[in-house]
Amino acid sequence: MNDARKGGSLSEAMKKFPKIFSKLFVAMVKTGEESGQLSESLNLAGGQMEKDYMLIRKVKGAMMYPAIILAAMILIGIFMFIYVVPTLVATFKELNVDLPLSTQAIIFVSDSITKHTYLFIIFFLAVVFSASWFLRTEKGKIFLGNVFLKTPLISPVVKKINTARTSRTLATLVSSGVNVVEALTITRDVLQNNKYKGVLTEAINDVQKGVPVSNSFKNAVKIYPVLLGEMMAVGEETGKMSEMLEKIAVFYEEEVAEATKNIATVVEPILMIFIGAAVGFFALSMIKPMYSMMNGL
Repeated sequence: MNDARKGGSLSEAMKKFPKIFSKLFVAMVKTGEESGQLSESLNLAGGQMEKDYMLIRKVKGAMMYPAIILAAMILIGIFMFIYVVPTLVATFKELNVDLPLSTQAIIFVSDSITKHTYLFIIFFLAVVFSASWFLRTEKGKIFLGNVFLKTPLISPVVKKINTARTSRTLATLVSSGVNVVEALTITRDVLQNNKYKGVLTEAINDVQKGVPVSNSFKNAVKIYPVLLGEMMAVGEETGKMSEMLEKIAVFYEEEVAEATKNIATVVEPILMIFIGAAVGFFALSMIKPMYSMMNGL
């Protein structure tokens, strides 16, 4: 506010607070100031931020159910190792029963938790901290991005999300009057996955060489749908790039909404199978020595 009162531009003042105002928002404000249509640029920026927020919200909402189920499984498993397994182990020792390898493995984990609780907590926290630190590094982000793109259920959703964000961001920037190179640069910063950033970098280089911007997207068919590159090519030929990108964005945002609805439906039976297998393994490992004991009688 003080900078604006002194005669400075609003966009330059916003640049000083990168943690609050994104590059996308600052670029649109700057374009609005230069064109004399600041209110329209702000409306577009607001719409873009709302669409982006809703997209992320739908994905987080879809992943909430599996996360809760997995957390509950871990807590129940720890409870079983602390309170149930030691009781059964005491019985096995009294009766001198031969234990199969699976039972010995469960007992080893139980002993590690109950007899070395502090070491277990330290080890667990160390693993969580190390994983969190690694995933924040550049190599960690690349690794996580590759995992997401190769995981069967997650990969299609990730591709649709990145296509929707790329299209929406580019459409908003281009329609606001931002030049193509700057629009591609800002869009690259908005995306998180390293492979998608690489495609945007190639597109920037192509544009600077005079090659159509759609060329890089047409060559990236492994991560971007063919439809995106073709629609961008049509937009370049007709001079309606922003309109074509807007249509792509709307289409894939609806696809993401539908995909996130189906995630819970698809993941639920997989989780049930996983839980059943874990419970079955635990039950068989504990019951088998009892059958051995009964046969011995």
